[in-house]
This record gives sequence, C-alpha cells and structure tokens, in this order.
Amino acid sequence: MNSIHPGARLKALIVAAKASGQPVVAPGCYDGLTARLVERAGFNVAYMSGLCVASTLGEPDVGAITADAMVERARVVAGCTGIPLIVDADSGYGGAYNVAQAVRAFETAGAAALHLEDQPFPKKCAAMAGKTLIAVPEMVARLRVALDARRNQDFMIIARTDAFAVEGLDAAIARVQAYEAAGADATIIMSVASEEDMRRITANLRKPSIVMMVEGLRPLVPATRLGEIGYPLVVYPVSLLQAQAHAQQRMLETLQRDGSTAACADASLTLNDINETVGLERARDADAAYDRYINEAHAAS
Repeated sequence: MNSIHPGARLKALIVAAKASGQPVVAPGCYDGLTARLVERAGFNVAYMSGLCVASTLGEPDVGAITADAMVERARVVAGCTGIPLIVDADSGYGGAYNVAQAVRAFETAGAAALHLEDQPFPKKCAAMAGKTLIAVPEMVARLRVALDARRNQDFMIIARTDAFAVEGLDAAIARVQAYEAAGADATIIMSVASEEDMRRITANLRKPSIVMMVEGLRPLVPATRLGEIGYPLVVYPVSLLQAQAHAQQRMLETLQRDGSTAACADASLTLNDINETVGLERARDADAAYDRYINEAHAAS
C-alpha cells in the first residue's frame, strides 16, 4: 500500500508535468471496471465525473445525485486503483456544512482531490443552457470552508467556474484569480474552446489550470499542444461513458435486427479479458491460500 497521500502524488505529477511541458492525462471513470481499465492502460491519474455517475444511475446531471452516492462511488473507484483520483463534487451539495462534510467524506474515501464549482445548488451540467452563478464572495467562502475542512493539506481543493459561458472569458479569469487568492490549489475554466482563449487563461493564472476535453462538444486539442499552452493536467471526463453507451447501443441494435450479436462481436472484450481486468487471479490465489492453511492446520493437529 502506498503510504504517500494520493493528493501529494497528484501534486508531484502536476509539478513534473509543468516542468516538462508534457501534461498528465486523466481519463474519466465511474465504476470499478472502468477504473481498472484506466490504470491498466497506463494512465497515472483518474477522474470521476458527476455526469457519468448520474448517467449510470439513469439520471441527468442536474444535481440530483446525492453526496452519499458520489462518495460511495469514489470509494469503489479509489479502492480499485493505485493512482490518484480527482472527483467532481458539484457545488458542494448544499450549504457550508454540506461542503465541509463532502470534503471530509471524499478524502476519507481515498480521493486525491475534488473540484467545487461556482453554481448554486442544485447545479446544471456545464454543457446545458440556463446556468447561473453565485457571487464571487460566496464562492470564495465556499472554498475557504472546504480548505478548512480537509484533514490533510495534500488533499487538493480545485475551484471550477462556469463563468465563461455565462459572463465571458474576462469575468471567468477574474473569478479564478479570486479563487486562487482564496487558497484553491488549482482551477478549471469550463467551456473554453479556442487555443487563443486557453493561452490567455494560462498566462493570467499563478496556480495550475486544468482543461477538460469533451468529444462532440468542442474541438479536441492534442495533449502535447495543451502542454505547450501551459496546462499541466488534461481531463477527458466522459470519453469512456460515451464509448460504452455507443458500443452497447450498437450491440442491442444488432441483436434486435439479427437475433444475434455475431455481427458486432469484434466490439466486445471476452469474459477472460474482463476477469483478468477485475482480478480473478487474486481471488483464486486467496482460495488456494485458504486451502493450504486448512491443510497445514490439519497436518499440525
């Protein structure tokens, strides 16, 4: 077991990425299987999106998923990997006490970091129209409550703003500058699309800025170029969810049409692949050890 706090490992990765200009890429995962797939693919950081967790529960990303549901999912995901996990904590799930409780719960669950956004509760997905923002002083207070609540200073509190789509880039930059001053360890400005805007963001911030890449929503910029722009961490929050839903829909359409899944069998992992990913061998080793201990006990009696 790694004794170094996951937040400390995440900070070290960000510092190294900033120095090298090669950003850390964090794919989104939302359950134990996708968490293991991310780690097996060689990624050093994972991300857990509220939208993804809500979708797996059949709900839209409108703040309907409780803190308890998100924390429990974070516990599962963090427990299935040895890499730092960043979690989406929406707008904190309520008032000041809710924010503090969420910070402590996610930290206890094994996360390395969480991000809080400057929307009211309940919030809306960043991709949805009609978003509203809380005032900067209220968001600063929210962040300071979160910072006070963490037990270990290495647990990262990331401030996210949705101001770009509501108030424009200048206002978004001014907001995250205020959030940096309040003590946020890193910031995220959502909905940024052009490289020119990205360069303005990274040039005007002192602390690490994180960028989200979402397929089908905005142009995808390669990680190497994002590193040149100044981003040390790039998150692909919903890629696996989108890929999973697409593959499953294709499989179901094929089964409905053909009465068989043979035509899309190439889009499937085998059961052996899945068993290997989730650690069947560890379970077999435990069974073998159990039998060995019983035999040893009988031999000694």
